[in-house]
Amino acid sequence: MTTDFNNGFSAEAVRKDGIRLGIYLGVLSLVISIVSLYALVNTSNFKIGSMVTGGLGIILMIGFSAYFAIMLRKSAGGFWTFSEALKGIFTMLAISVVISTIGTSVFNLINPEPQQIIFDRTINFTIETMESAGLEDDIIDKQVADLEKTRDEMRNFSIGQALKALGVSLIMYFVFALILAAILKREKPAFLTVNQGGDDAHPWQEKN
Repeated sequence: MTTDFNNGFSAEAVRKDGIRLGIYLGVLSLVISIVSLYALVNTSNFKIGSMVTGGLGIILMIGFSAYFAIMLRKSAGGFWTFSEALKGIFTMLAISVVISTIGTSVFNLINPEPQQIIFDRTINFTIETMESAGLEDDIIDKQVADLEKTRDEMRNFSIGQALKALGVSLIMYFVFALILAAILKREKPAFLTVNQGGDDAHPWQEKN
């Protein structure tokens, strides 16, 4: 006999679970960002601290995103096309980006000191690195001026800055969604043949 799998995909279930998982992922991203911020403020070695917190943050977000994307595929019935996977995964990631971006902006607005400390330490580290590399003073001064400009802009929160950061993040996460969709897509077979008996069934055939 044959079993029809064409009705396994539920767009509504994927949409609802995508929103729910996106909220979870956004909260996790916000927590990771805040913890990393305070870790950098209190680290004694800024260079190593930056590498550790940055690398660990990226690994955690990739891991959580992939895990939630796999859970989302289960909501789809275990099978979905590339376009279905891309739509579901990007919806989840986009919601997480919105939550984490707004959350981070509000946190920095309420408590701007940690971010300012990080910027100051970044400027000092940049000067030390460029001086040790033997770069000319003009180049160093220009780089420091750019960093100081960014720091000063961060002190004055604006909706435009938040939207710009959100737009850049959405582009990056769309690329990430493309990668996850390509990896996790699983085309559903039109029919699955079920053998009623006999030992000569193919490996993909299910025996009763």
